[in-house]
Amino acid sequence: MSETPLYASRLFPPVRRRAADASASTMNLLESLGYVARTDATGVFTLLPLGLRVHDRLVRIARTAFEERGANTVAFPTLQSRSLWEQSGRWEVYQSEGALLTSTSRGGEQMCLAPTSEEIASATVREHVRSHRDLPVRLFLSTSKFRDEIAPRGGLMRGREFTMADAYTFDTDPQGMRTSASFLNDACRAALVGMGLTGVFQAAADGGSISAGPTTEHLVLGDTGQSSILVCDHCGHRGDHAILGGRPVPQSDPVVNVIAFALTAHDGTTTPAAVVIRSDLQVSPRKLAAASGAARVALLEPAHLPEHFGKEAGTITPWDCTGTATFFDESVAHLDTFAISDGATGLRRNVTWSGTKDLAALSPTAVNLHRAAEGMKCSHCEDGHYREARAIELAHVFELGTQYAAPMNLSFTDEHGTAHTPYSACSGIGITRCLQTLADLHRDNAGLRWKPDTAPADFHITVLRPDLPAMRERTERVVQHLRGRGAALFIDDRHEPAGEKFRYASLLGLPHRLVLSPQQQDDEVELVNRWTTRTSRAPISQIPDTWSLH
Repeated sequence: MSETPLYASRLFPPVRRRAADASASTMNLLESLGYVARTDATGVFTLLPLGLRVHDRLVRIARTAFEERGANTVAFPTLQSRSLWEQSGRWEVYQSEGALLTSTSRGGEQMCLAPTSEEIASATVREHVRSHRDLPVRLFLSTSKFRDEIAPRGGLMRGREFTMADAYTFDTDPQGMRTSASFLNDACRAALVGMGLTGVFQAAADGGSISAGPTTEHLVLGDTGQSSILVCDHCGHRGDHAILGGRPVPQSDPVVNVIAFALTAHDGTTTPAAVVIRSDLQVSPRKLAAASGAARVALLEPAHLPEHFGKEAGTITPWDCTGTATFFDESVAHLDTFAISDGATGLRRNVTWSGTKDLAALSPTAVNLHRAAEGMKCSHCEDGHYREARAIELAHVFELGTQYAAPMNLSFTDEHGTAHTPYSACSGIGITRCLQTLADLHRDNAGLRWKPDTAPADFHITVLRPDLPAMRERTERVVQHLRGRGAALFIDDRHEPAGEKFRYASLLGLPHRLVLSPQQQDDEVELVNRWTTRTSRAPISQIPDTWSLH
């Protein structure tokens, strides 16, 4: 038997006549149709019965995609202790970003509502893994996450509370981790395709505060996207600004700057470093982390610059970096002549790497460290240039290495009894974000359109003249027949004119509509496909199972 049918006459919130306008924004349409509701907290939404049905189906699709590939499903607590996050070193990181929602228990224990689950996953595996024979471990979960966004926006696209379908893997070595990352990407792709999301592509991305290792985003182009990516106007190559190797347009009189960073190693030690880069470009922390091997990268505080470089901010030159790890961006390493700072207010021009009477010769090695930007030449073809595009990040896969396992003392023994640190990876699919994305990408000028398996129900049964006993009895027979075939149903049994009911059905967007009318023969129904608008008539006994209508 299928899910319990939803009846419009009993639905909460009550269905209002002409409450929704098909031309409204997607989020307004979801609200006015009773899928979601705002609360008095900015960026926090209630999932109403229709929206919850969609949400639960999306979670089920994601869970199936991971379990079919060998993952075990768990449920981690969202409320987590400060001590757990201090073990990984991320309590201060997230606090400094202002992203962590925290509280203190009556016993004085500091807690947080976790925005992600690397710590609790590592702690859980730590309690149960002993030997290399216990690995790999692949775990899936779907829970509410919390992030104290400064400016929540876009409805469900970027809220303070959201549902994330996560997965965490643990392996014996880097190759195993990369195999698990492929598993995660494959499962994410299968989940998104199962949700009916088309046009999804993968792109290398910046792991932010979660990972300094390689990461992959699953994106779809869309005007409502909160992410900005670059797309080549010639070959279509695309990706994150922090990852792409865009080629800067040459300048006739370039200025060379020095940007100072603090590099934190995996053992927690921090050392200064300098990046020499053209003044019009920005450093990609992601590329710097990859080039230096650092676990975390942050700008060096201005107060510490004189201690390491002997000068104030804005006055440091490449020749002031002796004794400090120095990286030369490819935008400057091959310059013939350039300008450098000559104090707080001036520039010294016509400088060369071969040196002058008061500047020793330097031999810079070029490393791609700059963020790609709009207008740069494509790194994959000779003729294209990168252009900005809006995209929606639906899923993200991270190769974590030992970033969490090492500081949290997670270990296993090999066949010789020697202890080693496992390598981990993780992924996240934004379930609530997928809900709004599906609604936005698939809607048309008549309202929402849901794909089978993601809609609140498979069939929208429109009952005309429900006041007639014969129609009520006939409706019940149709409901029982379709439920017996495994179909999820929404029955509009309201006492409203036919035109209003048809309009409401189009707005609600269920994939198939069955119309029951007194003018039909007793066993006949009218079937309307919401996607093609094709209408047909058939005996109810011949209506196939919902999955054959996909």
